Formats: sequence, structure tokens, C-alpha cells
Amino acid sequence: MQNNQNLRWGLIILIVLGFTFVLYLNYDSKGEAPSKTSSQDVSSQANQSSEETVESVSEASSQTDESELESESDVETTLDVDTTNQSNRVAVVPSQSSEEESDSSESSSEDESREEDETNEAESEASSASSEGSSEDESTEEDETNEAESESSSASSESSSEDESQEEDETSESESEASSASSDSSSEDESQEEDESTESSSESELTFDDIYQTDLMEENGIEPLDLDAYENMADVIDQTLTEFNVNSSEISLAYYNFHNEEHYYLNENELFTAASITKVPLSALYIDLINSGEYQLDSELDYSEALFEAGAGNITNGPLESSYTIEELITEAITHSDNTAMNILKAEYDKEFGNFREDILTFAGIDEKPEDFLNSNLSSAYITEQVLIKIVQDESYSDLINLMFETSPSQLFTSYVNNEMMANKFGRYEQAVNDSGIYYENNQPQYALVVLFDNINQADQFLEVMNLRVNQWFRAHN
Repeated sequence: MQNNQNLRWGLIILIVLGFTFVLYLNYDSKGEAPSKTSSQDVSSQANQSSEETVESVSEASSQTDESELESESDVETTLDVDTTNQSNRVAVVPSQSSEEESDSSESSSEDESREEDETNEAESEASSASSEGSSEDESTEEDETNEAESESSSASSESSSEDESQEEDETSESESEASSASSDSSSEDESQEEDESTESSSESELTFDDIYQTDLMEENGIEPLDLDAYENMADVIDQTLTEFNVNSSEISLAYYNFHNEEHYYLNENELFTAASITKVPLSALYIDLINSGEYQLDSELDYSEALFEAGAGNITNGPLESSYTIEELITEAITHSDNTAMNILKAEYDKEFGNFREDILTFAGIDEKPEDFLNSNLSSAYITEQVLIKIVQDESYSDLINLMFETSPSQLFTSYVNNEMMANKFGRYEQAVNDSGIYYENNQPQYALVVLFDNINQADQFLEVMNLRVNQWFRAHN
């Protein structure tokens, strides 16, 4: 136990002696402290001294181990701590050395140690301050650099992320729009195909019963047209005239095919009693006046007793009023062939704009103005046909055509051909019977037919069969 304690004190003494020797080497030959060096030199010297101290301690330890093996002499150590300075000073006194040498060595060691401590303390403070300043500067620079790099990296990352996100959004949006456009296009194509299919289906779904009044045909013994018995439309018309014993000179007829613009005329310019078919072109003239701002649909026209005329219609057969709107007058004149409504319209037009018959010819695009036409209620198949073609081709007259679909009661051209398919306006006056109309399928005009004549036996039956056979031939060849 005593030997181990002596060994430890021996090691301590050797370490202190090595450290003291290193400090002593820092003084110059004149005994003065060396000039102050930079913190880098001090650090370098301290590292070198530390390395030398370690080597000295290592050698001393080795020698002690050898000495310990050869003999077991006792070593006494004394530790003296001077509290007057901030650093500790250790004096090592061997117990078996001379007292004088020990005192001298101790005094010299204490003086040198004090001076070294003061010098090292100053150098340590300077080195510490320099190191701290340098460390702070380097730390600040590193922090700023790192912060800048971090911000730059963050900004770059954010920018890159935003760019990538934007590109992804744009790509996604583009793909979505393309998909939507493709879907819309596909939907439109499908919708168009469905519409075409529906239209085609609608056309194919039209049966004989849809178009014709089959019950009335069966009741009157009317057979479907034998198509093999006729060569063309002219043949159909001529043979129908022959069947009903109608002289071709006693009739004015016009036929027009909207598909191929084919005409068939028979005495088309001969004037016959117009009766109520004049109500269609007169109504068209009022539609032009409304569209030009001269009137409104609710503009009221005056009634007087001189304008009353017996016949059908709600105005003629209802409580008479002092005035009626233009809309009421046109509706009653077309749907119920009201003569009083017609007379109110004629009187207003002649008073404000001159002879309405002359303007009917202008409306129909006819330059020649026959005197008989201007002074009497007459018309020809050609004049009436041209009026029908014009109101079909101009959408502003669509309401007028819709009223013609509501002509009541169904008769003549709409006896065997359903009035839902045929827009017509007939006329009767004394021995005169006539009709004019436009046949439609799928809201498209197919053909126009006008027939005027006076004093013909079986006039109604003739007009009914004439339109039925024209219709059957037309549908079989168009």
C-alpha cells in the first residue's frame, strides 16, 4: 500500500518537473519573457509543450518503473497550494535530497513559477480573447453563410417546388381540359348521333296511320294510291281530274317541291274567286308593319258596323266591341276564317297604306298587276303559291304558319292528310271552293299545293282526294 502511494507521488513530481522545464524554455537567455505572439503562435507553442510534457512524463514513468523494480526506497511528497494567485503552484521536495539544494531549488522554482503563471495568465487571456473574437467572427460568418445558404436552398427548393407544382397543375389542368374537351366532343358526337338517330327513327316511325285519316278513308271507301298506275306527278293530277270529271280549263293549280324545286302548273295565272285564301298574304303584310315598327301586336284597330260580315269566327259571332288588337284579328282570320276580322284589317290597311291587293303582288314578287286582281277579290294559283314559298323561307312568318296548322275545322286538304302535318288555308264563297297549303315532315316543308276553281260538282271530295294522292306520290318518290 505504501509503495503504491509513493509511486503515485513520484509520477506527480515528474509531471510537474516536466511542465516546469517547458516553461523555463520559454524564457530567453537574458531571463526576460518573450514578446507576445499571435494567438496562433501561442496555440502552436502550447501544443508543442503539451507534446513534450507527455514525452517527459512517459520517460519518467518508465524510469520510475525500472527504479521501483531495483529498490523499494520511500519517497515523500509535499503539496503546497498558494491561494494568493488564481493558479495552483506545486512544489516537489524529495525527502532524501540535501536541504540546502531543496530550499534553493524551491525558492527558484517558486519565483519562476510565479512569473510563468503571470505571463501564461496574460497570454491565456489574450489568446482567449483573440480566440473568442475569432471564434465569434467565424461563427457569425458561418451562421450568416449557413443562413444565406439555407435561405437560398429554401428559396430554390420552394421555387423548384412551386415550379414543379405549377407544372403539375398546368399538366393536370391541360390533361383535364383535354379530357373534358374529349369528353365534350364525345358527348356532342354521341348527342348528334342520337339526334340523327332520333330524327331518322322519327322519319321511319311515321306510319300510314300517323299521316292519314285512315278511319275517314275507310268510311268513304278511299283506297291507298296504286303507285304503279302513275308515271309522274303530272300523271297523278291529270288522272284525278279525269276521275272527277273536272275540265282542266275550270281550274288553276300550282304544285312546288321544296326538295328539288320542281313545279307543276295548270292555268296558274288564271284568276278565280279568292275567298278567304287572301287572309294569309294580308296577315303577312301586317307582320311586316309590326316588324318595321308601324304597329305592335297589341295595337288596336277600330270596328264599325259596315265591317261586319256573316260567317265563322269568334269576333263575328261574339259580342262586338269598338276595337280589337291586331293579334286577335290575325288569329281569328286564319284559324277560324273570321270575315269581320278580315274586313277590319283591310279597312285599316287601305286607309293608312293604300290598296292592300297591290302590296300583295309586290310581296309575292310579281311585277305585273292585273286590273281585275286590284279591284276584285280574285287570285291565281301562281300568286298564292309565291306567297306560300316566301312565308316558308322567311322565319319572321313562322307564327303565321303555326296559325295555319290550327285551321279549324279540318277539311279539304286536311280531310285525309292530318292537319298536324299540313298547314292550310281554305276559302269558300258561293260556288267557289279552294284551298292552299304546305305539307311538313319533321318540321321541314316538303311541298306546297294550291287549287282554285268555281262551280265544280263534288268540289270538296275532289280537293280531299287531290291532296291525298299528291301526298302519297310525293312520299313514295322523295
